[in-house]
Order: sequence, then C-alpha cells, then structure tokens
Amino acid sequence: MVKVFILGAGDGGKAVLSRLLRFNWFEIVGVADLNPDAPAIHLARAANLPVFLEDPLYLLQSMSIDLVFDLTGNPVIRHQLIQISENNFDVATGEVAHVLWDVIRELEDRESRIKQRLGENQILLEVSMILSRSETPEEIFQGIVAGAMRITGMPAGSLSVYNKHNHELFLVATKGLSSEFYKNGSYPVRQGGLTEHILSNKDPILIPDLSNFPAFDNPVVLKEGIRSLIAIPLIADKGPIGILYSDAFEPRRFPASLITSLKMLATQAVIAIQKQQAFEKIKDLSIRDPLTGLYNRRYLNKVLSSEIGRALRLNRSLSLILLDIDKFKRINDQYGHVKGDHVLQALAECFELMIRPYDILSRFGGEEFLILMSETDEHKAIASAERLRTAAAKLDLLPDGSQVTCSFGVCTLGRIEKENISPKEFIECADQALYRAKNAGRNRVCTYGN
Repeated sequence: MVKVFILGAGDGGKAVLSRLLRFNWFEIVGVADLNPDAPAIHLARAANLPVFLEDPLYLLQSMSIDLVFDLTGNPVIRHQLIQISENNFDVATGEVAHVLWDVIRELEDRESRIKQRLGENQILLEVSMILSRSETPEEIFQGIVAGAMRITGMPAGSLSVYNKHNHELFLVATKGLSSEFYKNGSYPVRQGGLTEHILSNKDPILIPDLSNFPAFDNPVVLKEGIRSLIAIPLIADKGPIGILYSDAFEPRRFPASLITSLKMLATQAVIAIQKQQAFEKIKDLSIRDPLTGLYNRRYLNKVLSSEIGRALRLNRSLSLILLDIDKFKRINDQYGHVKGDHVLQALAECFELMIRPYDILSRFGGEEFLILMSETDEHKAIASAERLRTAAAKLDLLPDGSQVTCSFGVCTLGRIEKENISPKEFIECADQALYRAKNAGRNRVCTYGN
C-alpha cells in the first residue's frame, strides 16, 4: 500500500484526493493547507483523514510516507520538500499528478469495463437458467426480452418471430411498451427496408439516435416515442428466426463491449426458441387434426377460453368465423370419401395460407372449420370471411369441374349481450349465424345479431 500525503488542498488537491480514495492501494496519511475552508480539507474531514492547518514540513521528516503531492504551486515549498525528501519519500508535483490521473483514469476505465462485462456475464447466466426452466412459449419469449433489457439497461423491448413462408414478423412479446404498439401483431418484411437489413445481418445493430437515422421510418415506433434502439437478429443454421429489440425513449450511447454480450444473448435466444419449437411440434401431435394438420376442437376450446378472458379484460375485439362446406355429403356419396378427404385438405391449406399468422384455424368437426381472430372487429371478420368464401369457390377440386362452396357464420364478442360468455355460448352464436347463411341459400356470409 502506498502512503500518500497531499500538500495543498485547493481544487487540484481535491481532485487528486477524490481519485485516490477510490483505490484501496493508497493510504492517505494527511492533507495540509493553511486555509481551513480549502475544498480538499472538507473532503478529508468527511473521509475521517488527518488534516493539518499549519506548515507540515517539519512533520514530514518524522512521518512514514512514500509519496508527497505538492499541489501548492509554490517554488519555495517545492525546494524545501526536495531537500528533506532524500531517502524519505518521493515528491510529485501537479505535472506528475496529471500523469498519474491519466494512469488512474485508464485503470478506472479498465475496472469499469471488467465490472460491466462481469455484470453482463452474470445476467447471461441468469437468463440461461430462466430460459431452461421456462415451460411455455410466453415464458420463453418474455424471458428473452427481459434479458435483453437487463443487459442493455433499456426500459423497453420486444421480440418478433419470423415467418419465412409469407415474409412477415409476428410480435410475440413486449415489455415497457403501450398496448397500441402491439395492436398490429404482424408486419411484412419489405424488400430493401430496415427490417430486411437487420435479418440479413449477423451482428446487432445499435442506433443511438433515431432522428439521425433517416432510413428508419417505422411510424409505430416513432409514435411510441422510441428514440434509440438495439436490433438483435436471431439467426439459426437454416436462416433468420426473428428479431429481438431493446428500446429507450431518449438517445443513448452504447459501449462497444456490449456487442459481444448481445451476440451471446442472441445465441441463447435462438437455442431457446428452437427448443420451444421442437417441443411444440411434439405437442402438436395431441392438438392437431391428423387429416388436415389443423388444430383440433379440444385445443380450440382451450385457447378460446383464455382469449375471451383477455378480450374482456383489455376491452379488445375478438371474432369467430364458423364455416361449413356446402353439400359435403353429396361429394362423399358421389365421388367417395377419398375425394372428400382431398377436399377437406385442400380447403384447409387454402384457408391457412390466407389467414394471419396469429389467427387460429381449427377443424371443428366433420366438414366444419372454425377460425378464432383476436384484435378483429366485425367489419374485418366479415371481410376475411368473404375472401375465404371467394377463394374456396375458385378452387378446382371436383372431377366434373363443379364448385365447392362454403357458408360462413361470423360472430364478434361485442355483439353478444351478455357480460360473461363461455366458449360454448360464443360458438353457439357463430353457429346461429352459419345456420342463417345455410337457410339463405348457402355460399354466403352471415353475422350474428343482424
């Protein structure tokens, strides 16, 4: 430990003292100045250090000292110090102090970087443990977003999963953002746009200030008030699987060391998502219809219950579309059950390609299909049903070229005059609308309550 005495307690003395106090390998044995109100005198007293308000030169010869900082700027005092310092202690002037400050600053920066990296590694370890314990997709997605926010120290974040078939990103988790932000759950990856640029990159993209980044023109993000962000592409062996964002509502400066930790987090996120996707494939065997590959009725009933609760709690729109293949018995009787199965499979594939990634399409039984559409009002649900009806009628499915048509019943939660509605009651309302479509001549869309 280096024993230090500071002679001269002005601003320079205070600066030296405040820096030396940060390190446990310096022992301050005294601070001296003739002015009792000198800045370093106050600091020394606050730190319970020895203070000298008289000329200490006569004391220095008898004290155990390694280094004296002469910050008086007085050449006479400096000369006297040099005379008495021989074989007793070293003398450092203000110029030497500046050099020492640079060394200390470098040590502080290095220590800060080490602490930051250790902190980031600790967070990565904790995130890894959280993800390994997570059992549901929601827990995994939220854990990934929370981990990114902790590492970056930013107050908001989101995770979007990439659908390579229709080139869309589907928002699966958010933190610290308003409900308006995730109102539109999916958005296309535009050719030449920023999102495509992020997905084609291997490294995180750091944007300290969006106002200085004219290529970024996302109105939803700008409306949210986000001023800086970090976009972390999640790249698996077979290509991109999503983007992880950390957001702040003011410009930020990002340390260069952050890139390494973000890459490690991205690797953890990819492994967790792929593990979840593999688990979902196994679980799908119990919740999928074996003929069409769509969700089965049991799964739909389970999801519908939670979606009704969510829509009522958040006052959001929720719609059901129940559809039935017109005169399907005639198809089976005339062309056989193999052809009937082919019709079911073709329609299922057609409908699945046309709905949004987060809509839930299920085979409800026999020739009936049911579509659960969150964040969808009656007008949008009717428009979706009409598109499906038109597409079905255009398919060439039967040997004689005749049309296969479908009837649709649409029901929106707000149309039902009941405070608490069960999944069974919701489906019955959609079934009433479907019954009206059948009675009205088939191949049409009818709604509940009109």
